[in-house]
Amino acid sequence: MFNLRFTPEMFFMLPTALFIDFCGLGLVMFGLDDLGLLDIAGVLIFFPWLILKGKSTPSLSGRKSGENIKKLFKGKSTKLITPLVGEISPWIGGLGFFWTLSVLCNLGDQ
Repeated sequence: MFNLRFTPEMFFMLPTALFIDFCGLGLVMFGLDDLGLLDIAGVLIFFPWLILKGKSTPSLSGRKSGENIKKLFKGKSTKLITPLVGEISPWIGGLGFFWTLSVLCNLGDQ
């Protein structure tokens, strides 16, 4: 599903995304809230990178189900909205690794 190569983007963006998502998971496990600080950090770090990536993918016709998820994180109109809505949602943002999925899906097209 993910066609990844080691690049400088992968070296910096993927560990950062994993760190933010694991921090969110840890907070949810202890029933704590960060008051949106992790979401703000994710937006400030990943949105400029996603905007600079700026590529869109073709339509969904003839793709596997895993490719549909990839389209949510890579589509021109949904690449910013999907991780933001997922991370802002209570409990779902802490349990779902939306920043990591966003980075993985957008690294694969290099």
